[in-house]
Amino acid sequence: MPPSQIRLVFAEDDPLVCQAIHAYLRPAPDIEVVGEAADGVAALRLVEQERPDVLLTDINMPGHDGVELTRRVTALPNPPQVLCFTALADEHLMREALYAGACGFLLKVDRPEMVLHGIRSAFNGEAVVSPRLITSLLTSIPRASPPPSDLKDLELDLIRLVGEGLNNVEIGGRLFLSPTTVKTYVSRLLTRTGSRNCAQLAVKAHEWGLRGA
Repeated sequence: MPPSQIRLVFAEDDPLVCQAIHAYLRPAPDIEVVGEAADGVAALRLVEQERPDVLLTDINMPGHDGVELTRRVTALPNPPQVLCFTALADEHLMREALYAGACGFLLKVDRPEMVLHGIRSAFNGEAVVSPRLITSLLTSIPRASPPPSDLKDLELDLIRLVGEGLNNVEIGGRLFLSPTTVKTYVSRLLTRTGSRNCAQLAVKAHEWGLRGA
């Protein structure tokens, strides 16, 4: 069976970065570019027209910036996963994008395989953070409150591991659960915690102090 086709729109105003993205995607038959835009207004229009699975967007763009674009896109019915592309580790801007509904961040200097992995992980509903950004982004989130008292130990472990950036397969290996079971648990936790996606659940893990032991 062929791999699932991932429909991608990307928004980037730098022609050199656009060329690089096309080069990265050339050996990836499971990812189809269905549109590209050079500003946030055009990107929103493309998303509404093409209904992609993933939107890869520069966080700093003309028109709607990446945060505003993320906010507008995630308010659409059945929105795509929004993955932000950034040149600089601006912690404030990244946190704003997470709260707006972005599923994660990649750096423009990340290797091609990391970009492809990030797009595929976003398609699968997993949180995506470039390894170069994990420490600066997630550890900068202040602890706001303890976790809800009705969460069970297994649920807290799941949230903690999502907060560490692990995917469903890796979490399953840690907790001796199948990836399918992990996906089911995480989906329920998203609903229970009011999280739009795994990236927002990861933020809650850090706000609640559920960091790696």
